[in-house]
Amino acid sequence: MVVSKNQKIDFVVSWVNGQDSKWLEKYNKYSQQDTLDEKDARFRDYYIFKYWFRAVEKFAPWVNHIYLVTDNQIPEWLETNNPKLTVVDHKDIIPEEYLPVFNSSAIELNLANIDGLSEQFVYFNDDMFINKPVTKRDFFSKNGLPKDTAGLNAIQPHYDFDHIHVNNIRIINERYNARKVLKKQFFKFINPVNRELNIYTILLFFWPRFTRFFDLHYPYSLRKSEMQRVLQENKSAYLGTMENRFRSKEDITVWLVRYYSLVEGKFSVRSPRVGKIYDVKKSFKEAINDIDKSQHKLIVINDDPAIDKKRFGEISEKLKETFENKYPQKSSFEKED
Repeated sequence: MVVSKNQKIDFVVSWVNGQDSKWLEKYNKYSQQDTLDEKDARFRDYYIFKYWFRAVEKFAPWVNHIYLVTDNQIPEWLETNNPKLTVVDHKDIIPEEYLPVFNSSAIELNLANIDGLSEQFVYFNDDMFINKPVTKRDFFSKNGLPKDTAGLNAIQPHYDFDHIHVNNIRIINERYNARKVLKKQFFKFINPVNRELNIYTILLFFWPRFTRFFDLHYPYSLRKSEMQRVLQENKSAYLGTMENRFRSKEDITVWLVRYYSLVEGKFSVRSPRVGKIYDVKKSFKEAINDIDKSQHKLIVINDDPAIDKKRFGEISEKLKETFENKYPQKSSFEKED
């Protein structure tokens, strides 16, 4: 499949405002089921989401359409009449018996159900920002393959969420022979473009099974048909995840779709340095500097559960100030005053 200059590539972004009173009322009704770690950091809103749209309009004007996935929430400033925007409620893509759902793993597994979604799409969490001009080729190759980075990694148990890495990689090891895959896809796993990830891959190259892949928490380039295929082949794991209203140690994630592409070679190699992930507790100054100077095409502003409410407010204000300086003009996705 060849991607023409007019090939449609959509963006999908999920968003939640965990401080919203109506959402909190719904959450509190089921909150006793939320036993996985890092609760606060999963649902907090830094009130910088409008700058996500400003960045897209400035640096990726070629995007075909944007789908905003929410749980009956719409930012008060959002111009929902913009023809390039569709707000997708959870009920539009998730069967009623699983609602309400607060499990991001479950929500993301249903993105292919979005009505009208293009075959090629890029999925963003609301903490993933375009930071300088990007082209279609930053996300998909000329022949339509997702851009991604293949690297081997090891599971290092620490958080509850680490169980999910095991669930994904177990499925891959059940279906694929690691040695045959690495022999066939050698020049995608060992490639100068992969830079420092080559070191980890070489160290783990001769293990008889996959231990883990590098999960670069950047926007995900995905193909709708591939996502549907992977979930159909792993229907019981998909349904098991859907049964979990909150994140669970038994979940699989959208990363499994990536993993299929990696082991089957259905991707085009991209440097891991296309983006940078910042923990706002440990690397806040560096994140602000990257926003100011546009050092990377993609950046991720990761929350940290160790941040208290006071510091959260300070960080939120500084982020808003920094983004406002970079994007002073409203986008067409914002209401007029």
